[in-house]
Amino acid sequence: MTTLACAFAPLDVTELAPLLGAQVAEVTGSLDAHREAIEPVLQWREEGRRIRFRHEALRAAWAVARPEHVALAEQRFAEAARSLVRTWESGDTAERGAVTYLRRYAGDHLVSSGAPRADLLLLCAPQWAWPRSREDLAARRAELGRVRRSMAAPLGASDAMAIPSDALSSFVRVALAQGALATLHRAWPPEADRADEEAWNDTERALAVSLFALAARASPSLRAGIEAPALDVVRRTGAAWRGDGWEDALALLAAASAAPGDEASTFARWAVAATWRADGGPDGYLSAWLTAADFLPRSEAEALVQQAVERALSSAKPGQALARLATADGIGQNQALAILRAAVSLPPTSRANALAPLLPVLPDEERARAVSMSFDAFFDDHDEGAERHDTDACTAALLPFLGMAELSRLLDEALPSPSALAVRFAELGAPERALGIIRERCGSGIFAARPLLCAAATERGRPLAQAARDAVASLDPPWVAAGLVCDHAAEAIEVLGLETAVEIAEGGGGGGSEAARIMALAALCLAAPERSRPGLAARAIAAYHDDRGTEGLEGVVRCAPWMSLTTAARLFFASLGDAAEDVTLVSTLSRWGGVEQLAPLIARVGGDAALSAVASVLPEALLWKSRRKTD
Repeated sequence: MTTLACAFAPLDVTELAPLLGAQVAEVTGSLDAHREAIEPVLQWREEGRRIRFRHEALRAAWAVARPEHVALAEQRFAEAARSLVRTWESGDTAERGAVTYLRRYAGDHLVSSGAPRADLLLLCAPQWAWPRSREDLAARRAELGRVRRSMAAPLGASDAMAIPSDALSSFVRVALAQGALATLHRAWPPEADRADEEAWNDTERALAVSLFALAARASPSLRAGIEAPALDVVRRTGAAWRGDGWEDALALLAAASAAPGDEASTFARWAVAATWRADGGPDGYLSAWLTAADFLPRSEAEALVQQAVERALSSAKPGQALARLATADGIGQNQALAILRAAVSLPPTSRANALAPLLPVLPDEERARAVSMSFDAFFDDHDEGAERHDTDACTAALLPFLGMAELSRLLDEALPSPSALAVRFAELGAPERALGIIRERCGSGIFAARPLLCAAATERGRPLAQAARDAVASLDPPWVAAGLVCDHAAEAIEVLGLETAVEIAEGGGGGGSEAARIMALAALCLAAPERSRPGLAARAIAAYHDDRGTEGLEGVVRCAPWMSLTTAARLFFASLGDAAEDVTLVSTLSRWGGVEQLAPLIARVGGDAALSAVASVLPEALLWKSRRKTD
């Protein structure tokens, strides 16, 4: 009766007997012999012989009355569960009783008995957790949920002084298993059809990306050790990736930046090839070609840059295409000059669009020439069919290189963005003129408050501070002001003061979402003086916990360096593999709420030791994919 009291479901005699160390005939005989005494307490049917307490109150009372017997029964359950899990695929499980019951409830018994972490991790291994039916899949997912909660509870306790690295990596193993089972749930049964293949397709890329994210936050002495398994994955599988072409290209370029010489060139070539599989072909992603060129031999690199420039020139809007090309990470001076040479022959508006992102990276002499051409484009006559002049982008790029005379001419004869002009006038020491432009040309509300705030934050625009404060104070609804603080956190602190900026940010919630509040507080945390950052990080986290969604996660993760250890741990445990709208093994590694995004939290919780420990278990993701192929 004590064994029945400790069970999570009714047992039949074939399950009950081995748990008692008895034969089925013995149990059956005992039940029959004592039927009159136990029938008021127990209920069983002849067919199937499943036995249970008639009422939950009776079961609970029995357990309370016999604590020493309960402890022994729970120990027997835990030992039987542990034995079954360890030998699940050995082929002899059918010879032992209670297999059906323990397959369903092994995790419950191990968790409730306080089993050590090593036993709980067996529940996360593909050998045990790989389901045999849809019902079994549901049971395994529920089991892993309980294991996850039991592991996270002591680690996220408010009095936790440190998080052991092996405990953190164990939690990640649970999350990987949950992601794998969620992937199976999307594509059941696990057969080699198209839906199933697509569900697992990006596993290798996601693994590499997550490892590179961990390596980026590690100390220089550890970085190469974390990058090594990522490079091995890329080396073995990268040429065969067939996921989103742009995401593949970005991952391959990350690999190229971590790889030595010839191997870096190989990965760069694969990245260029991947852009041909991107949506719409490579023309929207030519900036990746320029990044790839940095890893190629000189002649090959020059040819690739030239090919990229020619493709941009052949597009319907060549100026914008060249501008996108110029946004390549770490664009070199030679590449910038190649784009400049191509842009010179374009019509004025196309040329100005192409030159805008180049101005900060050109040599002085070429920059002066480019500034002159960009400035003239505001006054040139444009053909009716010409490419549209992106005046906002061109104005923002050009203004830092213009003086008062050029600004006055732009204001009088052209129609550039008045907001940007006003801020530049303030920078040059003409705040009154800046105020006049804003009042005459920028309208009211956010359209006036934004340039006033930015102008007042400049060294020579301080006389505009009160006007900026009044404009910000008049904004309604409150999330508009919070959004302004988010976009211009440093300026808000400078002009409004940190206390006022925080009040505005805190008032940005409501309407069913705390996103504006969260993002504004996170932005202030990054812009504030160092001594204020821990408090602002705590505020951002509090706002995130008040939200009903997870869209603010990216913002709060940026505050990780200033979180308390417990706060960072709790956010990691709550988010890993759970924050994504559609949880899969791939998303657990590299997407919203995945290891890649949460890497700053891992670094905060345990530094190099935690980063190394988590990196060591991530390759287990491949075991799940290989199991799918062999099952």
